[in-house]
Amino acid sequence: MDRITKNQLISLSKNDFKKEFCTNCKYISLAPGRINIIGEHTDYNLGLAMPIAIDRWICVLISKREDSNFNICLSNFNKKSNIDLNSLVLDGKFNDYVIACLKIVKDNFKINKGLNILIKGNIPIGFGVSSSAALEVSLLAGLLKAYDIKHDLSSILMLSNSVENNYLGINSGILDQYASLYSKKNEPLLIDFSNSTHVYVENNISNSEWVLINSMVNRELVNSKYNERVKECSKGLILINKKLHSKKNMNELTVEDLDLIKNKKILFNRLKHVILENRRLKLMKNEIKKGNLVEIGRLLNESHSSLTNLYKVSCDEIESIINFSTACSGFYGGRIMGGGFGGCTLSLVSKECLDVFIKDVISLFYDKYQYSPKVEVVRFSDGLELK
Repeated sequence: MDRITKNQLISLSKNDFKKEFCTNCKYISLAPGRINIIGEHTDYNLGLAMPIAIDRWICVLISKREDSNFNICLSNFNKKSNIDLNSLVLDGKFNDYVIACLKIVKDNFKINKGLNILIKGNIPIGFGVSSSAALEVSLLAGLLKAYDIKHDLSSILMLSNSVENNYLGINSGILDQYASLYSKKNEPLLIDFSNSTHVYVENNISNSEWVLINSMVNRELVNSKYNERVKECSKGLILINKKLHSKKNMNELTVEDLDLIKNKKILFNRLKHVILENRRLKLMKNEIKKGNLVEIGRLLNESHSSLTNLYKVSCDEIESIINFSTACSGFYGGRIMGGGFGGCTLSLVSKECLDVFIKDVISLFYDKYQYSPKVEVVRFSDGLELK
């Protein structure tokens, strides 16, 4: 779906709902995707991250039914299903995320009636901007509203995390859902995962745009390598604590502590990335407050170098995008975003150079790989909205 506004998405979704169910919707929820400005692979290490919602959403529309059926329409894909409340089974098919959300509400609350549900969105797939988390947040919020179940943002966060961990078997953290729920437009979140708290960062960035460039590399290794990185960091922390006879958490480690595992190069490198990434994030907070584009770009570049050389989550295509971007006018800085092993880069680019920058990077990439990467320019957005 082409770039559209929030109101346009709602209007299109209402029309689709009326056509599909021959009635008007009663409840509307919108949850955004997100970018993570800095703080990569720090969430599961109980460190810091700086995500913010973007102007792409999953819209869920609901009306009540008098029977026990859920009539579900995934409008973007023209996929439809009819499922009884008492026959909710995950089967590995297209709507498992939807079924999992329905199941967790059924398992935790007394419900006995079905719903008409239409889901429509404009979050680009494959860009690592968390369309699945936005779906969970939007659908769960809509379900709780429709069933008149008392809830707040923290309860939706807990439920959405349980959907992934306990129903879908995905070993994930809460960064994506957190950003989709709590974001404020133009104020990035600074989340501390050691205690699940956040503050908002004063944002004085101007005359620039955030650009996502999708390498189109299938991230087949991301799950296995992700779990590998989790284990490596845990192993390194345990080893340091054993040598120190202490119980430090990851946030308490210093670069000097790493000397204790300098003979374990892989573990040393993984923990060094986490420690320095947390340090960069604190610096980033100050530079965003000052609107210092050059320093923001430098910190993005440092983060990318660390993710490439210490955390080893990049690939040839991603490195080419960063190298090509560096050679183009208007590029302040950028890095690989998300789990890695493919996926996207996030770059900060001068507004006046934006069109030329995008054209040049696509051209340089095509010359090398004989296909074009996909590009999205994103702007900041508020979090969950219920109507």
